[in-house]
Amino acid sequence: MQKRRRRVDFTNSWMFGRVMTDESICRDVIRAVLGIEAVRVEYLNAEQVLDPSPEGHGVRMDVYAREGGSEERVYDLEMQAQREPLLGKRFRYYQAVLDVRELPAGDDYDRLPESFVVFLCSQDPFGYDLPVYHLERRCDEVPELRLGDASHWLALNARAWEDAPGGDLLDLLRYAQTGKALGSLSRKIEAAVGRANEDREWVDKVWSVSTIVENAARRERINGRIACEEAREEGRQEGREEGSARFATLASRLIEAGRVDDLAQAASDPARRDELFRELGV
Repeated sequence: MQKRRRRVDFTNSWMFGRVMTDESICRDVIRAVLGIEAVRVEYLNAEQVLDPSPEGHGVRMDVYAREGGSEERVYDLEMQAQREPLLGKRFRYYQAVLDVRELPAGDDYDRLPESFVVFLCSQDPFGYDLPVYHLERRCDEVPELRLGDASHWLALNARAWEDAPGGDLLDLLRYAQTGKALGSLSRKIEAAVGRANEDREWVDKVWSVSTIVENAARRERINGRIACEEAREEGRQEGREEGSARFATLASRLIEAGRVDDLAQAASDPARRDELFRELGV
């Protein structure tokens, strides 16, 4: 019996980044999500995305792109396949990375380009069953007063794809949630996913990184069950799901920073794990 080949799907962050390095697809997704016709897209981290090595250094963004010309804009497009309890802080962090990258020392703030940070989430990030959350900074006392800082945050909820306005946005969210390529955009993406899966060396690297994270999360779930049993003996109970989600967030942070050794220590050493929880604010 022939062994079934492993496949990397679109919702894997490495696959998402690789597919989006196709400039035509990236422009189509930007148009679907933001309604912007990006004339040209320049990638700032394509090499990092195409080499899924856990030993890589620095912050790994899924898609960090710039559109030049008279309307200069920068885009950070992220895939969020797991529940992220600190999504707001992730928005804040990625915005800071964009701004530091785009404003050279000594330049005035008017040199900051318009920016968009977009998370495509496979689960509803805020629990209001909306397909799209537009998150803008404004004044609590005067709701119509907006800061006008030219930065925009969007969270897409693939689970609510049926309530999307229609067209390519609905097609994109439906594909992310169900894997069904029924529209022109999703078929284009699915074709790119298929081509990427033919690169077996790259697929093996992605699976290697994913295995590191999954094994670490599995050890944490075991540790969580043990801790829960011990807690019951002392009259205290803590949710295992909360502990597992917390460790998944920690693992994601460490992988992004290329700290695979710290991830391995966190999986086997509770004291080191607590240190990293405190260090990264998880």
